[in-house]
Amino acid sequence: MHGFMCGPRLYEYKGWFFEFGMSSGPWPLKKDGELRKRAGRKFYDVFGEWYRLHEDDQETYRVGGGCRAF
Repeated sequence: MHGFMCGPRLYEYKGWFFEFGMSSGPWPLKKDGELRKRAGRKFYDVFGEWYRLHEDDQETYRVGGGCRAF
């Protein structure tokens, strides 16, 4: 039997480590992968800059996540 396990994609951009999923949106993470308690203006300013990049350029900052086959 084969299947897929999917989660939000993980990115690191300009010192921010964050997840971005189509159903959950962006959220900053701590270095250990735990969710930060807040997402403030500084994070959303940097996220907006990253989001305006071309999709191919966004992928260069991807460090994990997405779908995995098993």
